[in-house]
Amino acid sequence: MRAKSSALGAALIAISTPALADHVGPSGFGSGGGISVFTPDTLDEGHWSAGLRLTYSHPEQRSEAELEELAAEHIHAHNTDYNLNASAGIAYGISHHLTVSAELPYVRRDDLREGTHEHIGGVAINGVEDLGSVTGFGDMNLLAKYRISDGGTTGFAVIGGIKIPTGNTHNQSPDGERLETEHQPGTGSWDPIFGASASTKSGAVQVTVSALYQFSTEGAQNTRLGDRFQGGIALSHRFGPAPHEHGDADSHHHGSELDEHHDEHAHSTWDAFVELAGEWEGRQKVDGGVEEASGGKWAYVAPGLRFNAASGWSAGAALALPAWQDIRASHPNNRYRLMLSVGQAF
Repeated sequence: MRAKSSALGAALIAISTPALADHVGPSGFGSGGGISVFTPDTLDEGHWSAGLRLTYSHPEQRSEAELEELAAEHIHAHNTDYNLNASAGIAYGISHHLTVSAELPYVRRDDLREGTHEHIGGVAINGVEDLGSVTGFGDMNLLAKYRISDGGTTGFAVIGGIKIPTGNTHNQSPDGERLETEHQPGTGSWDPIFGASASTKSGAVQVTVSALYQFSTEGAQNTRLGDRFQGGIALSHRFGPAPHEHGDADSHHHGSELDEHHDEHAHSTWDAFVELAGEWEGRQKVDGGVEEASGGKWAYVAPGLRFNAASGWSAGAALALPAWQDIRASHPNNRYRLMLSVGQAF
């Protein structure tokens, strides 16, 4: 049996703002893991949890001259001042082994600018177009996590689900022109998601690994954004009283009587963690043609803290700093990413 605050974040398979493109990809947060590396824990049967997650990404800034130079090479590169993703999620324990979740993001890309290239009177003209700030609801993730192990010091779970096209794909520039799909809050595509998570712990120390892969399909404006992979490893240490549990190996399969008994012994705790994680994004296709300058990959280190209240709520924060990145020219490199989360178990 796990305390409600311990299972809370792990059950909510969340979404984060990817580094490479203007759309969300799958990820997760979990108590005992990191903030994007998630544990295999599931909610107990009949229990709920809900959470909010805020991700602020700050890209490296490229000057207008740099954008114009890339446009001269027929690379329509872009920049934003920042990218913000605020998402709300809810999860439900169908059984002790199976948890389902849904999460809907709201995105903002501030001051979007893109290099332009056109020919006027036989003369090539390069410039920078101000596309304004893009805001709106993004695509919803519906996911299921099935825990194969029965508890104890090790765990393993598999994840499956789909991203459904709930987001807006008709935002316009200040000139009234419809923005390209990669800049829209939504994609217009139905994308399958698969993944897994495993963890092992010794006393207050836990090691967690997780990975998720999203298969992109064709969406709005004949655009197929690149597939996405996100994964990593997290090392965490819990500070606080050790849980006083009775019959831990078997209590995971009992009902509300043991739930109530366990809650009597709950204590507030702190988790300190560090993640080594990475993301990869494939090239996108528009009208069947491959955008060679799109996609890329990066790896980052993210230290963080999380508070787990005895009453069932938790709050966490982490700062992701790039350790290495190889992002193609259409997108800027990353400077940092700030991730915040708060949730409540019922």
